[in-house]
Amino acid sequence: MSRKIIIRDYSKIIFTYPTLIVSIIGWIIEASIHIPNVILDIVWSVVFFCNMFVVAFDFSPQKFIILFLVSAIGIVGFWYFLLPTLLDYYTNKGTVIALGFTSQFYIMMTGIFLFFFLVAIINSLFNYYSIERNELYHRIGIFARAERYAISNVSFDKEIPDIFEYFMLGAGSLTFYPEDGRRLVKLNTVIRINKKEQRLNYLLSKISVDDGKK
Repeated sequence: MSRKIIIRDYSKIIFTYPTLIVSIIGWIIEASIHIPNVILDIVWSVVFFCNMFVVAFDFSPQKFIILFLVSAIGIVGFWYFLLPTLLDYYTNKGTVIALGFTSQFYIMMTGIFLFFFLVAIINSLFNYYSIERNELYHRIGIFARAERYAISNVSFDKEIPDIFEYFMLGAGSLTFYPEDGRRLVKLNTVIRINKKEQRLNYLLSKISVDDGKK
């Protein structure tokens, strides 16, 4: 296993990739049929709402259980009490639900989300942390200006602050602490957090063993 680990702290905008994907699909479909599709429009709206919900709020496992129970009660109530009333209303009025999203709308949404997504990715390429040779490097910018921290006596904590982010990209946070217990560095959005934790445990244990032999 490599003795060097690169850790990137991403913007939460990366969790909007489902909306980006649905926007691209909507663009392709609408460009082909040239007629607004109510099912597609509703799917896009639901995915967009869920994405904004994930980005705007953090849900711990405990909050997730509460949210699941509240959502289940709300869905059952809507299905049995509100939905029949809405269907009767629209049937009697002779109207249909029509959001009217066109291919231009999906093109615009694709461009907006793709722009922010690419900015987040490019930023992570030039602003990241790496662990090597008993030091934690924070590399910043195109010309790799670096901040260095000794890690011979550093510990770290892994957290899953948002269960949705963990489900989507295996994301969590890492916090590094020096020997005196002060917070050294906190990375809020680390993708594939469990893999990073395994590699950190291996590398830091090797560093401890090497230091003990000296």
